[in-house]
Amino acid sequence: MSSKIQKPLFREYIIASDLLKGFPVEIISPRIPHFHFLLAFASEDYVEDPNTKKKLGKGNFRATWDVKKFSPESIRNLKSEYGAKVVISLGGRGTDFPFNPQDKEIWIDNAKKSLQHIITEQYKGPFGTVIDGIDINYEYIESSEEDFAHCIGKVIDYLKTLISVVSIAPSNPVLSHYQKLFKAKPDRVDWVNYQYYKQKVSNTSEFVNLHKTLIDTFSVEKLLAGFSTDPNDKGNISLEVFIEGALQLISSASLSGIFVSDAQSSLDSEPSHYVEGKAQKLLTESD
Repeated sequence: MSSKIQKPLFREYIIASDLLKGFPVEIISPRIPHFHFLLAFASEDYVEDPNTKKKLGKGNFRATWDVKKFSPESIRNLKSEYGAKVVISLGGRGTDFPFNPQDKEIWIDNAKKSLQHIITEQYKGPFGTVIDGIDINYEYIESSEEDFAHCIGKVIDYLKTLISVVSIAPSNPVLSHYQKLFKAKPDRVDWVNYQYYKQKVSNTSEFVNLHKTLIDTFSVEKLLAGFSTDPNDKGNISLEVFIEGALQLISSASLSGIFVSDAQSSLDSEPSHYVEGKAQKLLTESD
């Protein structure tokens, strides 16, 4: 692999957790050099626009995952034993969690305060926060590209003083919004989790060509390819296409890592967590 991709990354979203007893550490390959768990989601409060009936975001974020199950102590143990990092993912899936601030500047102030509380108070450790980063993961955006880049950019600038890792999670329907954000903050964004499962990708060549096109915007060293085990995402890209495409991209030094959404759906599949094991094997046996 090229000098830019010497240490591949694997990331795993935890979106629901009723079947999980805690972090599914059994999926962590001892050969993978970088492993992240992403707790999803820190979601904001909304009010309804009386005229349009659309949801307007207030920027007051709260953790929707099981904070007792994924506690500061459990994260400290995870880091100590496995060296994994933990990131909180902001936003949510679908139209119930849109990015659509009621007031841009108030939204920014509220987001800074509420996210700081989660990071530095709710997840306070003996030597500072146990949270390593944030992930911007709005799948539905009502606002303009400019407003999205402005508001999220301000929050990223602020939170970079508290955490070290920032990622964004674009998908085809909102790609232009994330492109605008990335171009505004290229040095602030460390990773780009592209959700291939949100669009129809029929064959391997489509997958490979799409990834190489996205590299032009997001750079080869930051762009990750994502696969979903959630039954609701089934049908857009098959596992066979994803695996074969990933192999081709790895062989041409065009893939820095893979992420999977999500741990609970993978646990409930047969065999459990097959995709996670296969993906990490691809990343570590092709270098």
